Amino acid sequence: MSDRSPSGSNIPRIARGADSLEIEWPGGYRSRHLYYWLRENCHCPACTHPDAWERTADFLAMPLDIAPVSVRADTRGLYLEWPAHAARCAGSFFSWQWLDAHRAERAARLERKVRRRGWTAADLAGGLARFPYGEVMRNDPALLAFLACVDTRGVALVEGLPDRPGTVIGLAERVGFLEESHFGRHFDVVSKANAENLAYTAGRLQPHSDLPSRRHPPGIQFLHCLRNDATGGDSVLADSIACAEALRDIDAAGFELLSTRSVTFTSVAEDWDIANRAPVIDVDEDGDIVGSRLHPALLGPVDIEPESQMAFYRAFRGLLSIASSEAMQLRFRLRAGECQVFDNRRILHARDGFDPATGDRSLQGCYVGRDDLESRLALLRRGGRDFRET
Repeated sequence: MSDRSPSGSNIPRIARGADSLEIEWPGGYRSRHLYYWLRENCHCPACTHPDAWERTADFLAMPLDIAPVSVRADTRGLYLEWPAHAARCAGSFFSWQWLDAHRAERAARLERKVRRRGWTAADLAGGLARFPYGEVMRNDPALLAFLACVDTRGVALVEGLPDRPGTVIGLAERVGFLEESHFGRHFDVVSKANAENLAYTAGRLQPHSDLPSRRHPPGIQFLHCLRNDATGGDSVLADSIACAEALRDIDAAGFELLSTRSVTFTSVAEDWDIANRAPVIDVDEDGDIVGSRLHPALLGPVDIEPESQMAFYRAFRGLLSIASSEAMQLRFRLRAGECQVFDNRRILHARDGFDPATGDRSLQGCYVGRDDLESRLALLRRGGRDFRET
């Protein structure tokens, strides 16, 4: 069948092949779309539920060698009619925006990919971005700005919270569903006797991400300061992306070891016994750094081969030393009514020791899934538009 592209220099041109459709985009790039791929992605009411927005078409009822009987295009997008087969279809329409956003070539995927840029202390010399609690709770544009900051920088500060216990839960639920852990639905960070966690002591905490002993560590952490009158206890944050990049620059072999070899992390107390094996540094399929599981207190007995253990310890100490350096650490005092919100996978947090005899220090925290933050952010950005048009 001949090319059925519409006229106009700003409209993509289409050409049919034996098993796929090729699109030449106005920007000069091309994409290839298998006919089966187009068929199984059909948005018509017979193939996608109009309310649930989920696929109802039967994969197994679509012939793998299916090809459209007609193809046409206009300024809105692409229209295809399919031969009769066991999976009913009312015909497929794909907007140009949708097709462009779902080009499957590796170069296209990497072009769309959002890469987080790690920050150092100098990058945040002016302090954390601050967002008023009342605006975030009442106003979707304010919520969008706040979540975009957490998504991009990994951390933000909400200020002006009431000093009531439980307030942090309402803020977190404005974003998504609470993630429960062995600490419960929420947790109180106070110094106490018989502490089952180092956070519940007055001692210094080294840079760490929470609960690497779990197969799925918490996503977004909320820490609301109710009181902070004690001497000491300043908060510390570091970006594990920047820390891991710095390690890779000075010790490529150590970075490779920490990002590819799994070790055991453990959390053991009277009421739980949790263990998980995973690499210390998280990298994605493209080798980009996305976070870490650095936690000196929860690192279990290192269970890689003895001949590799010393190299592991050197690399682990190297990463911890970088995360503990003045160049990487943002230090500040969390004040009553402030809530620090950060990506637990990416942002390492720590604390100076404090003296409980000099005043109260009480924080309340909880977690929200990273998936839920990303979903809320996407919905706010979409602004009610149909997913099939974007």
